[in-house]
This record gives sequence, C-alpha cells and structure tokens, in this order.
Amino acid sequence: MVCMHTAPSAVSVLSNSKYNPQTMPREYHFKWEWDLDSSPEALWPLVSDTNRFNRDTGQPRMETLGIQDGVKHVKWHVPLVPLYWDEEPFDWIYPSHFGILRRFRNGPFKEIRISVDLIRRENGGTHLVYEVWDKSANLLGDISIPLAIGLVAARRIDKIFRLYDRLAARGGSAVEIMGRRSLSSNERTRLTSARERLLAETLDSSVPSFERRATPRPPRAGEGKPADRADMSAFDRLAEFLDRADDLSVQRMRPYALADGWNLPRRAVLETFLRATRLGVLDMYWELLCPECRGVAEGHGHLRDVNADSHCNTCNIDFRANFDHNIEVIFRPNPAVRPVKVNLEFCVGSPQRQPHVIFSQSISALKTLPIDAHLEAGRYSLRASGIAGSGAVNADSAGNNAPVFRLTDFGWPYGEENIATNARLNLVNATETARTFSLERTAWSDQAATGADVTNLQIFRDLFASEVLRPGEEISVGNVTLMFTDLRESTRLYRQIGDAPAFGRVREHFVTLERAVAAHGGAVIKTMGDSIMASFQHPAAALRALREAQMQIAADIKQPLWLKAGIHRGPCIVVNLNERLDYFGSTVNIAARLPGLSAGGEVIFSGAVHADLEAGAYIKENFAPSALTRFTSAVKGYDEPFELWRLKIQF
Repeated sequence: MVCMHTAPSAVSVLSNSKYNPQTMPREYHFKWEWDLDSSPEALWPLVSDTNRFNRDTGQPRMETLGIQDGVKHVKWHVPLVPLYWDEEPFDWIYPSHFGILRRFRNGPFKEIRISVDLIRRENGGTHLVYEVWDKSANLLGDISIPLAIGLVAARRIDKIFRLYDRLAARGGSAVEIMGRRSLSSNERTRLTSARERLLAETLDSSVPSFERRATPRPPRAGEGKPADRADMSAFDRLAEFLDRADDLSVQRMRPYALADGWNLPRRAVLETFLRATRLGVLDMYWELLCPECRGVAEGHGHLRDVNADSHCNTCNIDFRANFDHNIEVIFRPNPAVRPVKVNLEFCVGSPQRQPHVIFSQSISALKTLPIDAHLEAGRYSLRASGIAGSGAVNADSAGNNAPVFRLTDFGWPYGEENIATNARLNLVNATETARTFSLERTAWSDQAATGADVTNLQIFRDLFASEVLRPGEEISVGNVTLMFTDLRESTRLYRQIGDAPAFGRVREHFVTLERAVAAHGGAVIKTMGDSIMASFQHPAAALRALREAQMQIAADIKQPLWLKAGIHRGPCIVVNLNERLDYFGSTVNIAARLPGLSAGGEVIFSGAVHADLEAGAYIKENFAPSALTRFTSAVKGYDEPFELWRLKIQF
C-alpha cells in the first residue's frame, strides 16, 4: 500500500508499507522534504544535535545501559513498558548527511533506521530530506507506527526544522531555544543576593591578593572603575540564562561557548563563572575527555579527585590526562539556585557530541568509498576501528583534490598527506573486516575552557586556593609560558634606604607585578625573595604584563626599580607543592635561569617564545628593531648552548 500527500506546511510525506507473510515484519517508510533558507553549514549544528532534536520533538528520555564493541545498549523511558534496543554508532559526513540504526529487543518495533540529508541548493539554502524506515514487531506496531510517526511526529518535526532554520538564518545557536523553566521567588532572591555580593567584590578586585582583605572596601584613588562592566554584564546574562534556559542547556555550561553567543569577552565570562561558583550560584566540574572520541570519561567536582590515568569505556582505551589537551572545565547551577537533572538524555549518540569528527563511515571489507569533504585549513587524523594509530592529513587550498587513503592490516602509510580543503577522499578498506573510518580535527575545541585556561588565571588561584591535585599526583600540560622575574641590585636598595622602606618598595613591586599578570590573563605561582614565578597561556601575554609592570615600577624617579626577567615556553608537569598548584620540569628550570642573563630593564626569552607569531607581532608593533638582539649563551645545568633573545623593555 502506497499513500502520498502534501501537507499544508508544504512538506512532502510518503508512507510505504511492505508485508511478507513468511518473514513478517512489515516495514513503513516515511519521507519528508523541506526547502530551507539557511546553508547546510549553518543548519548542521542544530539538525545534527539529535539529543536536543529528540527532546524538542517530544520523545521520551533515554538511558545508556552499557557498550559492547561500539554498540550501545539503551533503555527508552516510555510510559507503562520501557523499551530496550541496541544502537549502532551514528554515521555522518559534515555537513551533508547523518544516519542511525536501532534494533529493538522488545516492544512494537523491530528496527528503526533514520537518514537525514542536507543538500545544497544552487540558489542558496538547503534542501533537507528526513527519512524513517520502521519495521513493526507485532500488531501493536502496525497500529502505532502510522499514528505516532506518520501524523504526530511529522507535525513536530516540521515545526522544529522551521524553527532551526529561523535560528540558523540569524546566526543563532541551540542554547537560544529557551525553555519555559523559570526560577522560584527564593531562587531569584539567591541570584539577586549573589549579584550584590559580586558587585561588592568587584569593587575590591583591583586589590592584589598580597593585601586583599576578607571584607570588601571602597576602591582607593587611582585603582580604576568601581566595577567591571563586562563582569556584571556577564553575570546578568548568566542570571537570565539560568532563569529561562532548559535543562539540556544548563546541565553542561561551557563559558566560552556562551561568551561567543552573548558577544562578551571570553575571559570576562570565564572569570564571572568562577566568581559565581565561589558565591554558590554555580558548581564547577573537571571533565576528562577521551583523546579519540572526546566523550566524557570522568567528571569530578574537585581537582583533587582527578586521576592522571583514565579509561574510556566507549573506545575501550586507557589514556593520560593532560591539562590543555583533554581536561575541560564546565559548570552547572548550584542546586540551591536551580536543581538540574544531570543525566537527562534524549539521544545517547549524536554527530554534535563529537563536532571534531568530520565524518564517520562504515566501509565493508575490500571496498572503496568516495567521500566529499568540506574542511577548514589545518591538520586532521584519519582513523579506522580496530586499527591502531592514524593517518596524518593536512588540508589547505593547494592540496590534492582526489587523494587515496589505503588501509591495510599493517595500518596507515607513513607520512602526511596534503589534501585540498574541498576534496574527494577515496577511502580504501584493504582489510578483510568491515571498518569505521573517521576523519578528526586534531586541534582542541576552540570553545573549550581547558584546565590550563582556568588554572592560569589569577582569580582561580585567589578564589580556589584549595583546588589542587592530591599529593603525589602528576598531570602533564602540553604547553605553558613561564615568566621569572628578579630585582636588579635589591641588596644595595636595602643598604641605601634601610630595611623597612626597602621592604615596602619590594612589596609594592609585587603588587604591581600581580596586577599586571592578572590583567593579562596570567597567574602568580609563587614569590621567592625578590622574585616571582608566573604562568600564562601565551607568550605575548607575558610580554605585555612584563612591559606594563616594568614601566610602572620604574616610574619612581627617586627610587626606580629594574626587573630582570626570563620567559620560556614548553611542556611541564603540574604537581601539588606545599598545597598549591606548581610546575615541574625542564621548562621550569630553563625559565628560572634566564633572569640571571639579564642586566635589568630587559627580558631574556627562548626560541620557543621568539617563534610565537603573536609574540613576534607584539614586539614588532611596540619596540624599535634595535631593542631586540639575538645571542647564544650557556644555561646552567645544560651542556648545549641556547639561542636566546634579549629585549630591552625600559630605556
């Protein structure tokens, strides 16, 4: 029996049922089509977020019971009798297609297969095709499938896709689909009280931790504005979000993603989230992400509970935690402000859960599959299930338009393949086993607030001094910029003006340094005599902070002070030392020795800092060419001489 009709919403619907009395089951085929205004790239983050899509179309919540060989065992919380099924991994190609297959263990359905295609229209926009193949398991299925999918689901799907199109057309995101949840009067009172306390603390935020008191005070003359507008604006947006957003939006809040949507500076939003956590508005969590699937392997409310060694049940691999590669800091509302169902799921898998994966496609043994890939310039890894390692891929405009990637039982060919950003990839499975091929962007998510981002902020160290690793635990950080400073001829200063006045000047110089470090997104790790050790995410921030501090502490005409500084960048080990987060390793040792090569009023930095493009641009824009000189010098404890650079900060 075949029936076709056109709905009032101009959505074409085709129902097709097939019946074989010997093998049973009857299969129903539904097909809907839309011509939408937005491009496939704009629609993809919304349409492929099947967790939210299923919720928006009224489907019940789901629960993952286990995973075996990549197949997820799922429970569907439908009224009266829960349903159980086995779900194959999603297959998808960004931004044009995704699909899923579910095999049921009980209930009225035997099997459901869904396919979604986003086809680019020549005159702009997208032709979206949504298809469902549903096999019934019994008479109840034959009755419920045409009603539940053919009528009820069809209307809901049409409504949601048109909503997504309107959002995508104006550059909106899924978090803008606000729910009807509103805070109670008590919850609103808590938020209002927290805002007042935040405003009072912001008035006091210009006072460095060296002299900050437990209670707020009015700002002193010259300490800047009474409040940071970005901070309060971010808190107001956060309060509105907590009041109106649905549970899916607030159960895993990413400050950078929200900052982008709110058009506010990322650091300002992240710092506001940290303050809101301290005020009891939010709770902070440290998530360990699998380096392959990038799903959450572990989540902890305190840094001391984070383990250096972890395991991903989905990929069945062990991996090491790394602060800037696979530790992400996320936030949830504190239950006193808004209770949230943390494990609320409407789809246990989704392309949008792994946005770094460009495609994931199953290829039969000894078969070839061509895939049209639309890539951003950058590096990628090509992987296959059951095969260790990966193929290295670099995408740029001058690359190969039709590369061939041949997988054997011995793995991937050695070397990096250069491909075009819009290329047809010919994937060859030369093994005797079906494999799932995936192309993954190697760069960390741009919207992830990593553990390194958070722990390199002065406000984190001020507000969460007790958030440290447990004693004996060591976690790597792939790249951190370390700055060491010392004072030139500080001993002579004590002799010239006396101990008390000299100590006051040294203390003031610490205050100036911490203000400059904090202002440029860094953190003072510790002080040692007249020296400090500070960390930054990027070398340019360290140079900006140092220049600003040196100019201020040298402004005293009678008693100018001159900084001897060194900056180096590289990998480190993060440890718990004297109940604070500290760094250990050769990068620390090298950075600590560089100030000894400075004559004062200048910074010595390594080749790793000189090679940083942002740092190079900053030096070129702010210093005369004669201020920078290259030299070679021995560094205590190392046999080979180092190529170093000397930059005069103050003339």
